[in-house]
Amino acid sequence: MKPALYLIATPIGNREDISMRALHVLKNVDIIACEDTRYSSQLLSGYGIKKKLIALHQHNELDKAEHITNIVVDGKSVAYISDAGTPAISDPGAALVKHFHNLKLDVFSIPGPSALIAAFSISGFETSHFQFFGFLPNTMGKRKKTLINIYNSNITTIFYESPHRIIRTLKAMREIFGNDHLVFIARELTKIFETYYRGKLGELIDEIENNKDNQKGEFVLIVSALKKETQKEKIIPVEEALKNTLNEISLKESVNIISKIYNIGKKEIYKLALELKKNE
Repeated sequence: MKPALYLIATPIGNREDISMRALHVLKNVDIIACEDTRYSSQLLSGYGIKKKLIALHQHNELDKAEHITNIVVDGKSVAYISDAGTPAISDPGAALVKHFHNLKLDVFSIPGPSALIAAFSISGFETSHFQFFGFLPNTMGKRKKTLINIYNSNITTIFYESPHRIIRTLKAMREIFGNDHLVFIARELTKIFETYYRGKLGELIDEIENNKDNQKGEFVLIVSALKKETQKEKIIPVEEALKNTLNEISLKESVNIISKIYNIGKKEIYKLALELKKNE
């Protein structure tokens, strides 16, 4: 193999989804770097592959990037795989790739499974334009700020969600988008309990919340764009957005968030917030 870094997409559930080219490269590189050596060793053994493994994850990526570039400079080839899907897409690997580019070393993509593309392709939504957010922020205030930006962007939006946050996130979405907004949810893609939900947000919340099994696994959420003719009147009014944030976070945080999103002075937003609180 040519001395280089090879980013290899691996299955997101069904192990038969790996490509012949991915297997060829994994069998022929000198070293395989991976997000989790224990998980990857099991995955690779299923394909009859046994190689020296190097752990590279979000906590050591910068340190290991230097080590891996030195290996390639010495004339060896290195593959990198994350736990599932395409490395560097809401997974470790981006900093490693950037380091290679900075040193003008070769990086090759071995494409394959990607949860966001798999879900998007069967969503039935407009696919010419979309945006991807990975995982939404952990704090509710920042999460709602992101959701307001998504709502006002009028672009089909894809993001990931975990089982322990799925209901909270869907309910936060309902506060911003309303019950009737069309969404698509993919759960456990390519796995035994693969499930899809498509419909109005309020109805899907009921369906998922009323059955604990529907809350298990990994989720891909896709929010449809607004129709052009309704985009203008559908942009969330400042007052409504401010009410939503005041219900979840402090007055100061709400003022900062809404001021940035709507490009309105903090004093004006603060005055409006006081009026809203007074009328509660």
